[in-house]
Amino acid sequence: MKRILVAGLIAGLALFVWEFIAHEALPLGEAGFRGLPDEPSTLAILKSAIRAPGLYIFPASNLQPGLTASQKDDAMQKMMEQTLNGPTGLMIFHPNGVPFSFPRSLAIQLAADVVVMWIAAYLLSKITRSAGFGQRAIFVALLGFIPTLRTDIPYWNWYNFPAVYMLSQLTVHLVGFTLGGIILAKMVRAFPK
Repeated sequence: MKRILVAGLIAGLALFVWEFIAHEALPLGEAGFRGLPDEPSTLAILKSAIRAPGLYIFPASNLQPGLTASQKDDAMQKMMEQTLNGPTGLMIFHPNGVPFSFPRSLAIQLAADVVVMWIAAYLLSKITRSAGFGQRAIFVALLGFIPTLRTDIPYWNWYNFPAVYMLSQLTVHLVGFTLGGIILAKMVRAFPK
């Protein structure tokens, strides 16, 4: 168990460093994002129209809590018709800002990276001893598809996130899990059956 904890910590640190490089030195962290045109005016309009922080989707003016099944079907049909002509979007909005701490955000990211590599290390430890280094490294690398398949592709599919965003995230996940997989394959051995 100690080996799994140490290996997961080291692999998590490697994943964290790779994510830093991907976001700070490479264009992967900003892929698909754009700034608002005429940001001061646009933000003033948004702030005057949106009072509560939240995750907003539009068009969805008729989708409200408490609708009957028939009312919800009618609202969805109207929303699909409006989607054809636009505008459409998904927006996280905080009209009065949010407290932000870069060190806190980095600490949460690092903790998440270490936990995911602990999980990968545990799973890797369950592979039979006959699996070689390459097989073990590939096993962990393939886990990098999970966040893209479960999150990034659905965002692209349902909410029209830019394809470049999805592909950049896939790259970040696969490279990170491959680096973690190399470390874990070297440090974690399978438990005997």
